[in-house]
Amino acid sequence: MRLRSAHAKARATIVAGLATALLCSSALAPASAYAATADELQSRVDAATQAYGNATAKVSELQAKIDESQAKIDEVNAELPEQRERAEQSLSSLYKMQQGTPGLVSLLLSSDSFADFFTTYQYLNAVQRSNTDALAELNRMEGELSAAQQTLQAAKDEATAQQQQAQTSMTEAQTALDELNAQIAAQAAAEAAAKAQAQAEAQAQAQSQAASGSSQAASSPAASAPAASTPSNPSATDGSEVKSDGEWMIGMASAYSVDSNTGGNATASGDELTDDSMSVAVPLSQRYLLGRSVQIRYGGKTITAVVNDVGGFAAYGRVLDLAGGCWKAFGCSSASDWGARAVQYRFL
Repeated sequence: MRLRSAHAKARATIVAGLATALLCSSALAPASAYAATADELQSRVDAATQAYGNATAKVSELQAKIDESQAKIDEVNAELPEQRERAEQSLSSLYKMQQGTPGLVSLLLSSDSFADFFTTYQYLNAVQRSNTDALAELNRMEGELSAAQQTLQAAKDEATAQQQQAQTSMTEAQTALDELNAQIAAQAAAEAAAKAQAQAEAQAQAQSQAASGSSQAASSPAASAPAASTPSNPSATDGSEVKSDGEWMIGMASAYSVDSNTGGNATASGDELTDDSMSVAVPLSQRYLLGRSVQIRYGGKTITAVVNDVGGFAAYGRVLDLAGGCWKAFGCSSASDWGARAVQYRFL
């Protein structure tokens, strides 16, 4: 595997170049450009994940065949010594009888007739041939099984290489996607800071006009000042204000079920949580989103769910926690099967 270090360095260079290109792009890039880039990267992640899963299944299948073949080889090898000994004994007995007159005379005298003698002699020959044939068959089986074992091992080595290559591709694409997410988050923070500064300047200007102008002129800015200074999401205390105008965003989504929910089948909104609930939980700081609908896009599929729960998962870098109906809609069999994946989402 060390021979592939040059290829690994080349891939690292490509990823670094992609990351630099992303991070050096305009901080005010339109959301549509981010969505297109995110879709492309997510497609790469999905394709690499599927390739990794297929290669992993192939490795497991080949290993099972190798184990089965090895069991047969062990069984044949266990029979070989005994069969070899029987063949050698019968061959030795027949040879002694053929080479020594006393043996033939003893066999002839112990027989009731020449026909019995001939039959016994033929029987001994048949036993010797049978033992020899059985030994030859075991040797043939051992040779064929060993050859098959080598072929299976070569196929497994190839599948393992494909598995490692797919895992590398998946990691590279996910790294690029994470870097894009970080860039988007940085832009969102910059936009929020600019918005807060503009609101502060507008409030200061309104207060100045109220102090120096007529009472009529002062009343209008004063009335508008609270609205200008009030953030659109007053409960977003973590500094990451959620867009509520239908703009697509990107973030990591985890998954949970009734069994893993600390509240059982209860949710923050009072709705009952089931294994098929088309619902999500948001961070505690975004409780104001309860009752809102959210669209989630992953792997070329888009679903619509309702926000009916909250959780303390923001510290782990998660933006959503998907209930059973959601991760099932994306083709997963369990919450652990989904794990945590990058998705696109928007609140309606």
